[in-house]
Amino acid sequence: MNNRSYSDYALLMLKGIAMGIANKIPGVSGGIVAVVTGFYKELIFSFQRLNFKAIYLLFRGRFRSFWQYINGAFLVTLLLGIIVSYFTLSLILDVALNTYPHHVWALFFGLVLASAILLYRDYSSWQPKTIVFALVGLAVGVCLSYLSPSEQNASLIYVFLCGVISIIGMILPGLSGSFLLILMGNYTFLLVDAVNGFGRWIVSPFLAVELTSKDPHYALIFGVFLAGSVVGISGLSSLIHRIQQKANDELQAAIIGFVFGSLFILWPTNRVVNLETYMHEKTLFWTILWGLIGLLIVFVLDYYERKK
Repeated sequence: MNNRSYSDYALLMLKGIAMGIANKIPGVSGGIVAVVTGFYKELIFSFQRLNFKAIYLLFRGRFRSFWQYINGAFLVTLLLGIIVSYFTLSLILDVALNTYPHHVWALFFGLVLASAILLYRDYSSWQPKTIVFALVGLAVGVCLSYLSPSEQNASLIYVFLCGVISIIGMILPGLSGSFLLILMGNYTFLLVDAVNGFGRWIVSPFLAVELTSKDPHYALIFGVFLAGSVVGISGLSSLIHRIQQKANDELQAAIIGFVFGSLFILWPTNRVVNLETYMHEKTLFWTILWGLIGLLIVFVLDYYERKK
């Protein structure tokens, strides 16, 4: 897996950038990008190597063995691409969410709705058992939509848990990690505010970037979130891989029901408090238009995947 040329690594980094964009956008799974671009099996293999044996090799000072064991060149190159996309896209999202919140949430709704439609279309194992799993997933999604916290939760324990759960989108094609963060109430806080704050904190010693009073705290928040993601990668990749091998039909049915049931929380009127502005005729038109754009984006990606 390590016999790559420089051009191969450059292409892998571009794939990482695409995967980072997918992870950042609700409704689009980073795992789908890995499947479409042909490195999903290597991704899962490398994630599964982030285990106690890797820690043992690292603390024993066997750095070369550690690097080879975890497929380090692959992971680091992919991670660099993801980081580049995270810190560029977050700046755009920050402006968009503050300036055009209705349009952004409508776009997200369209992305997730299209993903749910495609998941349903591609699933062909309906039987009484899988229908039960789909209904359970639907019920869980609806409940989470109604119970989802209206305010962000900055508790470090909760932020760590968000990191653990959000990484599922990279491991499990079809389920968006960003969408899970929306349901947990911390999407904007972690993937926009914390990412931007951490970025300013990192570059401030080298560039003339003015820090805000919250940036050191955001750096801590993002560090905890990142730690949770690493734990999620090492802890969940093996578990989900085993579930896929033994009960993949049931898992997919539950995901389909869950995504459909969770759509309620993304509807712009449930995300934006100022309903008077939303009901303005022009705002309503652009909201519908951006929802359709979200649908189109996922359908175009699906068309490309099917051509591959």
